[in-house]
Amino acid sequence: MQIQLFDARMLSPLVRFLDTQGTRSQPFLDRVRIPGELVESGGWITKKQAYDFAFDIVQRLRSPDAIFLAYADFDLSLLGPIMHAMSACQTVKEALEVGARLGSTAFEGNEYFLELDRDVSWFSYREPRVISEGQTFINDMTLAVYYHLIRATTGEEWRPEQLRTRGLLLARHRTTDLFRDCQASAHSDSTGLAFPLQFLSRRLCWTPSSGNSSAAHEWEFGPEGAEPTTEKLHRLLASQFHYRKLPTLEKLAEILEVSPRTLKRQLATTGTTYTRLLDRLRFNTACDMLSDPMLTIREIAHDLGYSGTNNFVRGFRRMTGQTPGEYRRQHIEESL
Repeated sequence: MQIQLFDARMLSPLVRFLDTQGTRSQPFLDRVRIPGELVESGGWITKKQAYDFAFDIVQRLRSPDAIFLAYADFDLSLLGPIMHAMSACQTVKEALEVGARLGSTAFEGNEYFLELDRDVSWFSYREPRVISEGQTFINDMTLAVYYHLIRATTGEEWRPEQLRTRGLLLARHRTTDLFRDCQASAHSDSTGLAFPLQFLSRRLCWTPSSGNSSAAHEWEFGPEGAEPTTEKLHRLLASQFHYRKLPTLEKLAEILEVSPRTLKRQLATTGTTYTRLLDRLRFNTACDMLSDPMLTIREIAHDLGYSGTNNFVRGFRRMTGQTPGEYRRQHIEESL
């Protein structure tokens, strides 16, 4: 079982595109189980959820160029930490390399890179695994974002002349002004956008606008030192579910499109169980709530979504070796 996550903020242009078409976005989000508020405020979804969402829009609207159109006026603030890190660089080359490196964090399983080819540079990416029919349309999203990044970092009123796409060569890019004059070619390994080689050595002249304030939020990760699978599951659960509504193992398996048995077995290989994963997810909040003497143990257990106080006590003791009451008394004594 391989879990790859995707920054949900990047789907905001697609939601806005649906709105401009007079089409409600919520049914599209519901079909792939993406919480609507997550697209606005930021958080983690699976990469397959994002790709299936894009494909569903293209298919139901019967608009092969929908992704290009949605990202034609892309707001770079939606890149969040990537935008801020790039804007602190000195040259265009450094900024694009930083963007490529951080892109692999925000969109796991993808490799982003710069290539030099005679008098042009290629800003490219490759994705080894095919996970969704929507994958080809994510190429469109990436090319549009690349266009905006190159223009922002160089300060040039520039129009691309060459692009390449992995796999089948299609002409849907010609329906948008961004790429209407581009020569397109198919490539066996990667998707990319060409730009003049001399751009790389230029000093960065990019001062990002504040844009969408919610998009500036940093990425949130799971517990430091956690095994990769459990860290990703922690992120996914923390992003998509409130403590009172944490899903059953069967529901999470449905989101990941694996069987409950496979998910349980994968957790076992990392030395944990689903119950322990939920305990860890609730732990920091539980500690904060226990520092408030006005809250009873029963109220805290209820607010955290436990089915009973005893389950909360057992889970907390597994994490700390103490009951919640013992932890609270120690915390009060240390604060005096």
